[in-house]
Amino acid sequence: MEYITFILIGLIGGTVSGLMGIGGGTVIIPLLLYLSGIDIKAATAMSMVHIVFASISGTIFNYYQKTIIFKYSLYFGLSSMLFSFLGGYLTKYIPDPTIKIMYLTALTISFILLLLRSRITSHKINPSRSDLYKIIPIGAVAGFMAGILGIGGGFLFVPALLFFMGLPMNIATGTSLGAIIFTSIPGLAGKLLSVDFNILFGITVGVGGIGGARLGTYLKRKINPAATRIIFILFFVVVFIRVIIDI
Repeated sequence: MEYITFILIGLIGGTVSGLMGIGGGTVIIPLLLYLSGIDIKAATAMSMVHIVFASISGTIFNYYQKTIIFKYSLYFGLSSMLFSFLGGYLTKYIPDPTIKIMYLTALTISFILLLLRSRITSHKINPSRSDLYKIIPIGAVAGFMAGILGIGGGFLFVPALLFFMGLPMNIATGTSLGAIIFTSIPGLAGKLLSVDFNILFGITVGVGGIGGARLGTYLKRKINPAATRIIFILFFVVVFIRVIIDI
């Protein structure tokens, strides 16, 4: 029964990952906390296992759908790798309430950025030099927070790609998934060294996430980018309220 629960959690999180490019961790973690009863540190670690599976699967699908700019993914990913590992490893030293507050902070930052970007008007294809300078610090911050929280980095990558780079939502989400591959693997390595969790349950969540990511990226093609953005904001609101209640 436990494995069925974890597969369903992975399926739901993977769908969100593919549709919105946020790694699925933002929905996976609450589901793990409230449906399986594990603690926040184990939830972030299992979420990171799922993100590795979901981001790879989703990126492959986005490649064939031509909804990813690999140059952006590479720069974001490379700038976040070291910091993601550090965040994952330092998780054991951070009190549970602090992790939840950081999680809520990430929700708030991303939500504000999306509200500021009320209309998507620029459809860039090639990053400029100034764009690349913006990517480095954003990737570092996103990587560190992703490593601690098990959220992959897309939680900040997508708003950054929308707000700073001016990409349309469908390209931003696909590009974010590509970057999350580079963020999630070092983050998981840090978690394995510092957090006590059931890796088999994590893999089960990841397997469910593969199917979910494919479903999410398929749905993204069928949904208008503006509608996807509205769903993205509504999703943040729901998770924000749930975390507030939990704290």
